[in-house]
Parts: sequence; C-alpha cells; structure tokens
Amino acid sequence: MLCVLTACAPSSRFTLKSNYTTQDLFFDKPFGTPLPLPTLEEIFELTPTQKQEFLSTYNSAAYRNLSDSQRIFKYLKNKLEYFNFHSETLMASDALALNSGNCMSLAILTKSLAQLTHVGISFELARTPPVFQREGGINLSSQHIRSVVYSKNAKMTKQFINPNQKIKIDYFSTLGTRSLRGVTKNEFHSMFYSNRAAEALIKSNKTLAYWNLKEALRLKADNVIAINMLGVLYDQINLDNYAERSFRYGLSIGKEQLELLNNYHHFLLQANRIEEAKIIEQELNNYNDPDPFKWIDIADSELKKQNYHKAINFYEKAIEKADYLHQPYAGIAKANYFLGRNKQAIKAIKTAIEHAHTQHTTSIYEAKFNYLKSHKNPQ
Repeated sequence: MLCVLTACAPSSRFTLKSNYTTQDLFFDKPFGTPLPLPTLEEIFELTPTQKQEFLSTYNSAAYRNLSDSQRIFKYLKNKLEYFNFHSETLMASDALALNSGNCMSLAILTKSLAQLTHVGISFELARTPPVFQREGGINLSSQHIRSVVYSKNAKMTKQFINPNQKIKIDYFSTLGTRSLRGVTKNEFHSMFYSNRAAEALIKSNKTLAYWNLKEALRLKADNVIAINMLGVLYDQINLDNYAERSFRYGLSIGKEQLELLNNYHHFLLQANRIEEAKIIEQELNNYNDPDPFKWIDIADSELKKQNYHKAINFYEKAIEKADYLHQPYAGIAKANYFLGRNKQAIKAIKTAIEHAHTQHTTSIYEAKFNYLKSHKNPQ
C-alpha cells in the first residue's frame, strides 16, 4: 500500500462517480474514543524560554541592520547548521528543542517565529526528489514544503522588487528545486495531521492514524492524501466497505490520483473483482503523471510483492518521464534478476552505473554488476 505526505497535481484525471460525502467515510467504532491531538495553538506555540531566546537574538545589535525577513532567515540558518533532518513531523517547540524534524517541522517552526514579529509568511510545495521510507508494508513518500517570509508592506504588490522582502526558508539545495504552487492555511494545517497519520500508520498505530486522518479531513475535506490513507487503513483491518468508499470518494473529486488508483486496483484484485480491476489497471497504464518518483515508488511496491513484470512496467514509465535517473534502471535490473533474466539485468545495471551521480551509488551498482557477471544463467 502506498501513502504520501504531500503531492503535486498530475496532468491527467480519472473520475469515478460517487454519492458519498466526507462524513460517509468515517467509522469511529473500531478505534474507540477520540484521542487527544495537538491543537493548532499547541502546534505553533513556543515555550517562554524559546520565545525570549529568539527575540533577544532578533533584536540584538548583530541583527539591527537586517530586514525583519532577513533576521528570521539568519536565525534559522544558524540553527539549521546542526539541524538533524529526518522524517518525523514535530511541533514548533519540539523541533527547536530537539533541533530536528522534517521539512514540515521546519515550516511550522518558521511560522511560530514569524508570529512573534511583523513578518508575513506563506507556504508552497516545491519539486525535489521525494524521500522514501518503507515500514510494515507501507511505502511513505514525502514531498517537499517550504516557507516564504516577507515584509507585510510588500504583500499586495505583484512583484517583490527588493529580494530582501521575500525570502524562502528551505534546507534543501535550490539546485533543481522549483515551486509548484502555493498552499492555503487550511491545507497547511490539514497536512500536519495527515503527516502525523502517515507516521502512525507505518508504526502500526492504527488508532492514532485514524483520529489524525479525521482531523485532517475536518480541516480540508478534499485532502486526497488523507482520503487515500483512510482507505489503506480500512483495508488493513478488513473494513472493505469503508475502504472502497474512501478510494471511490477520493477518485471522484478529481485531484492527484496515482496512489489512489494503485491502491484501489490492489483492493479490487484482493476482492477477486477481476473485470473492475482491469479497468483501473488500464487507467494506471494510461495515466500521465509527470513525476518519475511516483512511478518508481509504485514499481518498488510491486517489486516487493514479487510482481516483477508489473514493476518493470512502472520503472519504464519513470524512465519515460526522466531517462537520466539511475533508480529505475537499478529496479529493472533487480526485477530481471528475480525473473532469471541475467543478460537483461546486466544491461540495466550498466545503465544505472552510467546515470549514477555519486561515488557511493556507483560503488553499490558496480558491486551488483560484478555479482551478476559472476552468476550467469542461460537466459
């Protein structure tokens, strides 16, 4: 099963008719009484000590000649020097205290600091190679969100003439990173809870995942990522009726759908609804999502389930979108190896070596190449 924390919109749409509303997706009984979740105020609240430390630095002589936006940027830049980036979504006070968290944690922290100043803040999704995590049968694909701080006086202008008035807070290199779209306040808040739900799901904490998903959808009813995860959750506990409701409802609202299509396809196969599954499979084959990493993630999932031919098909779709990446060729090599097709595997791993960008990756692929060469089979 596939889950994503955030995602960009694809260039094609598939719509299923559905009469369900968001409220039709919820079935609380298996998950007991609602769990206490962090409120929005708690998410963005810093401790008194943290506030004092930030404001002392912000108003210090060393920051006096900087704009408000530059002060926040400089403060975070100094903090980020020792920041430990990992997948967990933290509240602002925890991110600052632990000096760690993911890009969502950094965006939350940035907003908390902005609230203590006269700086305005907005958020945007950016295209970068996703970070993948797989645990307990769940593939977690994380896309990238970053903050934009600016002078409130410049907010209504069409262009920011002075670059000091608009600064992007981002711990990834800007090389190859580009903005996709802005993120509304409700969407940003909803993303926090859907992130928390995904993290709970991979830890098999289904109750915590459910209540976070319900809160995410309360804040933004068309959060397709949360809807998809809800379907995955129901499928895991054999609530087939509610799983299908979630998948069909998500596919009815016409947003990003690749993970929904793939999960619904597997759901239909498990239910032995072969003809319906074929229709969804055809949609998957014709789907035109420009993000190669989405196809790689689905291919990895099929590879893990030993669906080697399907995996190769999805890796090839990734190559169609970005033939310069090394990951899909490595995946094709692995799938062909398990199919006993040694020659094809060697050819694919050689191409992966040619496309590798780091010595570490190249060394790994060269070791695989040498192994394949020494374990020849007749195919």
